Amino acid sequence: SYIPKNSLHTLNCVSIPEGVDDARVRSRLLSEYSIEIGAGLGPFAGKAWRIGLMGHAATQRNVDLFLAALEEVMK
Repeated sequence: SYIPKNSLHTLNCVSIPEGVDDARVRSRLLSEYSIEIGAGLGPFAGKAWRIGLMGHAATQRNVDLFLAALEEVMK
């Protein structure tokens, strides 16, 4: 697994599925849905995404929107 054992409560770190183009997915999320997620840093570059859900944006509606958008851009 590429996910660190310890992470922040306000940041979800998820492994990028094999065969998925990291930059393409992040670019489409931003351009088509105005959703920005972070790329993996250091040893996690190209292997993980950093997805923040905190503050006013931390709603079930936004989580559902993100998951639907992610599913669409990964097709």
